[in-house]
Amino acid sequence: MLKLPLKYYDESGRILPPSWLYSLLILLCIDWLAFIFSLASRSQTDALLHFFYPQKESLGLGLAASLPLMASLLLVSQRERLWKRELIVWRKSVIPLSQLGIISLLAVQLFYAMHHHWGFEYVTGVKLLIYSISLYAITRSRHLKWMIEDWANPHPKDDDVSS
Repeated sequence: MLKLPLKYYDESGRILPPSWLYSLLILLCIDWLAFIFSLASRSQTDALLHFFYPQKESLGLGLAASLPLMASLLLVSQRERLWKRELIVWRKSVIPLSQLGIISLLAVQLFYAMHHHWGFEYVTGVKLLIYSISLYAITRSRHLKWMIEDWANPHPKDDDVSS
C-alpha cells in the first residue's frame, strides 16, 4: 500500500520531495539570491547591497545562517547524481540541516530585534513568523520523513527484478 498518492512518486517508485519544499528553501535562502543578483549588476553592486542590507553585518550573518539551508537544497536537488555514485548517507542530514538553518535565521532575527531594543518592525515580524512556520512544517512533515526513509534504497526497481 502506498503511503502517498501516486503523483508524489517518480517513475522509479521513489517518493518525490514535497512540492512546497523547494519554494520554502529558496525563500529561506533569500539572502543568497539578493547577494547573487547584486553581484550580477557590477555597476550597482554597492548600491543594491546597501539598499537590501543597510547594516553591513546583516548580509554576512544572513549568508552564514542560511548556509545549512543552501546545503539541504543542493542535496535534495542533486539526489540523482548522489545515488549514481552510490551515496545515500546524506539523506539523513536533509531535515537536520534545514532545521539548523531555520534556527540560525531565527537567532539572527532575534539578535536584530534585541539590537533595536525590541522595537517592532514589520519586516522582522514577518520573517520571524515565516521562520517559525517553516520550522514547524519541516519538523512535522510526514511526507519528508517518509521521503527520507524511502531514499534509503535508491534503486527500487533493482530489488523488484532480483526477487
